[in-house]
Amino acid sequence: MRTTTATVLLAALLAGASPARAIIEGDGPVIPGVSTWVAGHDLHVDTRLSPALPADVLQRLASGLPTTVTWELRLFSFHNLWFDGLKDERRYAVTATYRPVTSDYAVERRLDARLLDTKVVPTRDEAAAALAKVTGLPFFTLGDHLLGKRLLVRVRCLYASGVALGFVPTSAETAWVRSGIFEWTASGAR
Repeated sequence: MRTTTATVLLAALLAGASPARAIIEGDGPVIPGVSTWVAGHDLHVDTRLSPALPADVLQRLASGLPTTVTWELRLFSFHNLWFDGLKDERRYAVTATYRPVTSDYAVERRLDARLLDTKVVPTRDEAAAALAKVTGLPFFTLGDHLLGKRLLVRVRCLYASGVALGFVPTSAETAWVRSGIFEWTASGAR
């Protein structure tokens, strides 16, 4: 009996200390939609957060601490009567850091932990905008094994992380949102 009470109490404390609480209450950002298009064999994805970023993330960015937003993207083959089949997944991370010597922000973009580029933006608003969107990067390469299959992309965004009770990792993230279903053919998507 004592163990059960302690377990329930610990679960209640963890639930109350989690920054993910904002998602359950519905006041966190959401992904309004996911756009996809094919150029050659490359599948491009475009999406954003709405509203852009919560106040605590903007406050972290303003404080000068490196602020990272991670986008998880998954490519599935669509099945009407069964679970969708996962074909590939990618992690796209954007980190913005204030540079006090030059009074600007460095925005670093990584795909699967590999550096894509680093650019400098003059204002915090531009840095926040870079964190809150994915702009048409080629995330997936479509091979012949996907020809004629119905495909879709699912995306979610991890925009804040923290620690509860000093040791339990927590996160604030959006729900998974999926793109429209499309079919890739030798002549492109339709």
